[in-house]
Amino acid sequence: MCIRASHFVRMIRSLSVYLIASAYLLDCRDMGAFSPNSRKTRLTQDEKTAETRRRLLDSAILCLIDRGYANTTTSEVAERAGLSRGAQLYHFPRKEELLTSAVDHLFHLMFSDVKEKVGRLGSVSDRRAVAIDLLWEISNGPLATAWIELVVASRTDSYLRSAVTGVNDRMAEFIDQSFKELFPRPESASDDYELIPQMVFMICEAMALEGKTLNVKLTERILHALKTAKF
Repeated sequence: MCIRASHFVRMIRSLSVYLIASAYLLDCRDMGAFSPNSRKTRLTQDEKTAETRRRLLDSAILCLIDRGYANTTTSEVAERAGLSRGAQLYHFPRKEELLTSAVDHLFHLMFSDVKEKVGRLGSVSDRRAVAIDLLWEISNGPLATAWIELVVASRTDSYLRSAVTGVNDRMAEFIDQSFKELFPRPESASDDYELIPQMVFMICEAMALEGKTLNVKLTERILHALKTAKF
């Protein structure tokens, strides 16, 4: 069988992204469905339904990471999930329904990731510097890539806007609460002290959006300034 070079390169690239993102997704969610013991137990109908939906939503996120929002199709999502087109249509008849559900699914994956990383800050001395590094790591992760695709799409696709706004609000609430616990407000703080975590998060997201086009030295200077500036 003859495989075109361009097709072969695309296959290798897709496989690489799939393996990296899959490992990330598996680290962020409950793996009970894949444990050795669970394979010996017959799933109930509700469990089968939940597992099928999860596979489709995981695949949708992988498509967003690898292919981008514009090139994500329901047929490819079903193929990546190892499911029939009919199964995909049964659970998510329209692309809009699939991606709206993917927004909420992505939130839970991102929330688990952020929560795990925030948990590391309790035992370090220079919390501020470590917190900046962790936020930068999160902003450049595969889940953030999928999130950026959905955020940009929500500008013109109104069906996504409400879901994306809701996730933004929930994540902001968690970040604010974590900031208050880890960085108690000093007596000399300004009235806008509580805005610091959101400002830092938005800066990291914006720089990550620029990606490889942003000057590396400028990025390093901005991150250093965030770690050392007096607020």
